[in-house]
Amino acid sequence: MFTSLLAEIFTVVFRTEPYHKSAAYVVRDEPRRVLKPSEVLYNIRVGDGVVPPVSLFNGTQPEKIRVYLSVYSLDEDQEIKEIAISSYSRNILDPYRAQGPGGARSFPDTILNYSFTSSDRDSLMCCLSLEHEDGIHLGRCYLSLEKPNSVGTEPAVRLPVINETDTIVGTMHCSVIEVEGLDTPFSTSPPPPLFSSPHTPLEIGHRGCGVTHTDRQLFDSLPCLPENTIGSLMMAYQHGADMVETDVAVTQDQKAVVHHDLEIQVDDVTAVPISHVTSNILEKLPRPNLEITETEAREQLLSDRADNMDLIKEVDQFPTLVEILHKLPSKLGIMLEIKSNIPEVGIDAVPYHSDKNTYVDTILTDLFEHCGSRKIILCSFCPTTCVMLRNKQDRWPVVLIVQGSTDTYVDYTDTRLQDLQLSANFALSENLHGLSIFSGLLLEEAESKIAELQKLGLSTFVWGYHASDAKFRQKMRDCNVHGVIYDKIYEEKLEKRKVDEVL
Repeated sequence: MFTSLLAEIFTVVFRTEPYHKSAAYVVRDEPRRVLKPSEVLYNIRVGDGVVPPVSLFNGTQPEKIRVYLSVYSLDEDQEIKEIAISSYSRNILDPYRAQGPGGARSFPDTILNYSFTSSDRDSLMCCLSLEHEDGIHLGRCYLSLEKPNSVGTEPAVRLPVINETDTIVGTMHCSVIEVEGLDTPFSTSPPPPLFSSPHTPLEIGHRGCGVTHTDRQLFDSLPCLPENTIGSLMMAYQHGADMVETDVAVTQDQKAVVHHDLEIQVDDVTAVPISHVTSNILEKLPRPNLEITETEAREQLLSDRADNMDLIKEVDQFPTLVEILHKLPSKLGIMLEIKSNIPEVGIDAVPYHSDKNTYVDTILTDLFEHCGSRKIILCSFCPTTCVMLRNKQDRWPVVLIVQGSTDTYVDYTDTRLQDLQLSANFALSENLHGLSIFSGLLLEEAESKIAELQKLGLSTFVWGYHASDAKFRQKMRDCNVHGVIYDKIYEEKLEKRKVDEVL
């Protein structure tokens, strides 16, 4: 039988040892090594924090099961020995360490992560072996490392657990991330730390000067310039923004363009993915109408400055990432959200990107070539995207955007986005720099939540419609967050500061 042949290839010797249950969060001291162009990182996730990593039909308790990963390269005719493993849940974090002969225990609410690198792309064979804590072999799962599809987060699959007689005795909940090293001639040397201690909270303009498209019903009035246009981003700078938060997606011809949605609304019922449209077609789309009077525009634009009214001309809907890097003042920092389509509860995600590595590489290459000394923070709702950004470079910090589970939005199916504690442990496990937190999660106990996250070494940012309220913004500043992202920054009457003095 084929499974018997695989079993002969994967001979695993186990050792029973006590599982270290961390009493507190642990952060790795060593820096994350950036992948070389020829390397591929494989990150195998077992469990999702809700579904147990392993479920056996005979009722064996998951915490009594150890899971050990073996990887064999047929091309190189050898087993890959250097495998790192981490495990985390809402309350436990065991950071990456070398996998020992005992593997790791499969606690019901724990996510197990196995990580290794290889230059062999086509002939890797993986086996996840299960053993009872008493030393009894329970079964194996065989895992394909074919290229994952292009949905936002890595797709989870249920694999059969097969025993020595080739009988299916249970299931295992797995997913795979494949991260390719970025081939760039530009220096990836990291800059000095992003924040000094103590730090000054950053004033960050949401999509420039604020929402004019999606979620516009949340606001009584709108900015005079359309969101995510050069005019709106520049207007935020003129009103004292330290940084602007903006969104980037990639077209069919591999151009990184600034736009909030992954789709273009053609009419009331038809939407076309940006990834299915070329950049020259986007350039031909009409400019949006400015739904504001000239008097209101002059007030918002500080029309006493001679050049400000010219910003009304800078309202093309799809500026490229390269354009904004060249046209915006170099002192204006950019918090760049890499858009990804993530499955929501009850709503399937459509694969928009033909290849997620190419998608991320397109954006990073533009940054390396054109960003210069500008301060950049990379962020995404998608945990997979964050893992890719973190392992492909270490020049810019990477932040996970956390929505949580509230009544405001439909929950994402990825449990790492539903719970703030789980999000924090994921970020620590993958050596991310921080979290950008939905304001609705900080309506209560904000000070203690933020203090705990910062104690763990995570930077904290706040976004959401509550941040449009001046009192809430001040409360966040008093909690010493690293940045507040909000709309209509022109109403705040900020004094312009040099972002270098703040970061």
